[in-house]
Amino acid sequence: MSKPKTKNPKNNQEYRCKMSSGRGAKNKSSADETMGKKKVSGQELEDISNAAILLALREQEERLTGKVKLAVREAVEEMLAGEIQALKAMIEASNSAVSKLSGDIAQQAEVGRKLQGRLDATSANIRAVKHDVGDLQKELLNLRQKVAEMEDRSRRSNLRLVGLSESAEGENAIQFLQDNLPVWIPSLAGEKIEIQLAHRIFTTQDRTSRPRTLIFRLLRYQDREKILNGARALSSVPTYQTSSDGRTSTSRLLFFPDYSNDTAQRRKAFDPVRKQLANRGLRPFLRYPATLKVKHNDSDRRRVSLLKPQLVNKKAPFVIFL
Repeated sequence: MSKPKTKNPKNNQEYRCKMSSGRGAKNKSSADETMGKKKVSGQELEDISNAAILLALREQEERLTGKVKLAVREAVEEMLAGEIQALKAMIEASNSAVSKLSGDIAQQAEVGRKLQGRLDATSANIRAVKHDVGDLQKELLNLRQKVAEMEDRSRRSNLRLVGLSESAEGENAIQFLQDNLPVWIPSLAGEKIEIQLAHRIFTTQDRTSRPRTLIFRLLRYQDREKILNGARALSSVPTYQTSSDGRTSTSRLLFFPDYSNDTAQRRKAFDPVRKQLANRGLRPFLRYPATLKVKHNDSDRRRVSLLKPQLVNKKAPFVIFL
């Protein structure tokens, strides 16, 4: 058997030194780790303490802020309590007024719908009435024409004497006319003209400026035609002289048929046209009831063709004999 090797004392000492230094290093490392742990725990504790302090400060700040807000709100409400109450009252009054106005508007809308219905009915009635009025106007015009024709027939034996001086006929106008008609119209000489009635027409105009018309009624229509035809055949207008206060005045006498007012107005509308035609050398005359006719010869035919349309009155027919 081999003998065990003996260890060198020197080596053992080195080994022990190494072991001893190893343990020392190990212990030192453990101590450092423990101190590190103690330091970390202190920092965390300080952080936690600071966080707790900040949280407490924030909570206190929030409580103070809430108290300040509440105090400010109460102060503002106390200061504006009267205005707020007045404003609330105004708002309530406005709401009440708006509600009432809404009700009124609804009521007015209902009234408007009813009025619209009535208006539609009224419009329909008006259209019907207009149609009836149109028919009545036509009928009225027809009746007026008939009445005018009947009145003209009742006056067909009447004549109007225009231009005779006032009071020249004296108290007996019939005798005055019977004595002077043959003098004014020589074609009536020897004719027995019988007059039923003679008088001046009533007027509100001043008698001194223009004498009133003398109207007389003949017994026979044929005598009326004789007087008118004889007056038209005269070369000059008959005249009558009167003396007053040493002065002598001469009156131009004109004879006209007596017509109703309607027929007279229709015939009078042709006066401007008749005057212009006469100035052109033509001989215009009116036929009953209101038709204008013109007599001319071949030499006047060219003049008639030159008449302008505006000379013709549109209210009555215009007839020209060629």
